[in-house]
Amino acid sequence: MTIFLDMDLPFGALLPEAHVEPGPGGILFDAADIAVQDEVITGWSDQSGQWHTRPAEPNTGNAQVEVFDGRTSLHTRDGVNCGYVVEGLHLSVPVFSMAIAFAPLGRAGTVLTLNPKDGRDYLFLTEENGSAELKFRDDEAPLAVPCEERGQVLLCASVRGGQLSLGVNGGLPQRRSSSSLVQAGLHDLYIGCRSDRAGIKKTLGAALISRIWLWPDEDVFAGETYARLVHMWQKDGPDGI
Repeated sequence: MTIFLDMDLPFGALLPEAHVEPGPGGILFDAADIAVQDEVITGWSDQSGQWHTRPAEPNTGNAQVEVFDGRTSLHTRDGVNCGYVVEGLHLSVPVFSMAIAFAPLGRAGTVLTLNPKDGRDYLFLTEENGSAELKFRDDEAPLAVPCEERGQVLLCASVRGGQLSLGVNGGLPQRRSSSSLVQAGLHDLYIGCRSDRAGIKKTLGAALISRIWLWPDEDVFAGETYARLVHMWQKDGPDGI
């Protein structure tokens, strides 16, 4: 109900405008937006409606939607391709950032992969054995950061040419240089797997994925974006802050 008063009010009676904290921006895929019909996933678009996923080719309806810690989540299964693909991400400069909020079920395996349209040296993010790892396919060693906390996990990664950065659960990002490079151009982003290839089942783990953020052309650790992302993740947790 709205009440209108045709009179002047003292300044102290006026409420200030609500303060809206800036979010982390980027392209956001929230599992709450997954479309389901007869328990079958029929689509998943980002919150702007401009980006859409398709199932990875080996994913023949293998993924499910579940609720965990009050959040709708995409449920991936160990050894089974439950992946989805965001096609045609364009990097105008060799810089990219991505983040994912999820709950590992044993080991999550590969959670995100940036796969170039032209080339084979993809960049992938994994979680298993108490460690989160960011690595190019052809690189010798990953950037590894401890990730022993159970429940909801937040991984945030960026690549600037051959400089890798990885932050886990809001911690300070760890960095290392790679002999591989991310290139400007078109890329596909795979969720829960590495490519459209069948096989490589050992890379496929089990997780409940609730949110994914993508930032083409941005290093989230270079400004305020990472702090805003962590604050949002903490607020949305089961305990909140």
